[in-house]
Amino acid sequence: MSVTLAQLDDPALIGQVDPAGFHRLLRALPSSAREAWRLGLEWPLPSSIRTPRKVLFAGVGGSAIGGDVVATLAGVASEIPVQVVRQYEPPPVDEHTLVIASSFSGNTEETLAAYEASRGAMRLVLTTGGELARRAERDGLPVFTYTWDGPPRTGLGFGVFATLAILSRLGVFHLPPHEADATIDALETYTAQWVPEAPANEAKRIGRALDGRATLVIAPGALEVAARRWAGEIAENAKQWALSAGLPEFDHNLLEAAGMTAVPGLRVVLLDSPVAHERNRLRVRETARLLRDAGTPVEVVALPGRTMLETIMLGCALGSWSSYYLALLRGVDPYPIPVMDGLKARLSEG
Repeated sequence: MSVTLAQLDDPALIGQVDPAGFHRLLRALPSSAREAWRLGLEWPLPSSIRTPRKVLFAGVGGSAIGGDVVATLAGVASEIPVQVVRQYEPPPVDEHTLVIASSFSGNTEETLAAYEASRGAMRLVLTTGGELARRAERDGLPVFTYTWDGPPRTGLGFGVFATLAILSRLGVFHLPPHEADATIDALETYTAQWVPEAPANEAKRIGRALDGRATLVIAPGALEVAARRWAGEIAENAKQWALSAGLPEFDHNLLEAAGMTAVPGLRVVLLDSPVAHERNRLRVRETARLLRDAGTPVEVVALPGRTMLETIMLGCALGSWSSYYLALLRGVDPYPIPVMDGLKARLSEG
């Protein structure tokens, strides 16, 4: 099925390709973020948890991206390190370590293994229920539960803002309430600009540019987390190849090949923003020039946002909407993930 850019404004087409209404979950990011921030501020902090010396966020896939954002922010604004663990085994922990085990379903095998392997640390669980919640209740550990009627990757608001609220209250870093509120307000403003009924919007334009090509998304500094989100969303929602990389590291190895020859069928997206380091912004411009000289199509996307949190969240949201329109253009339903579900089924038999 081939779809034109103009057809992206057609509700009938959207209903045909997206029968489950995946776009409604993208629209709900601002409201879910606001709810998560409120719940995180109101959640009773257990006496067993105190200000940690380090934080490990155990999760994979859509349950980990919130930890990625929080770890990125902590990396530029906290003396307490926050590390995302996407493995069965966490690094060594002690009584001064806080382990946040995050699994949307509560049944993710990697997260369950990491939870069990981190005994001796302070632990809390972030989930909608499942086996992880049952084990935490068995062990007498705190469980932050929430409700979300969508797949894990669309629950970004809870993964980011509930975690931010809890860690801010624990003194891991200080996030002023007005900054969180301003970020959520900005999400509401820009979401209204990217929805299907907004004609010829930026997300639709980007989706069109990415159609039919594998995509490498590159971002400078702390914005690399947004590039990672873009790649994941393009792959899951549009079922199209995508990878991510960061600056300046890309310029210290991969650029040598990329600046020599173009890879057939590849397009590069470079994310840019005033919140990035000025030298990294120069790298965005020069890297784009070198790639274009080598024959690679390059799309430089200027992300909106006034603070690092706001820019990252708006960048993630723009990536999600762009991948949604890419899915429509490709004629593929963005909701199901049959290949990944098939793998999980096979692994459960082994």
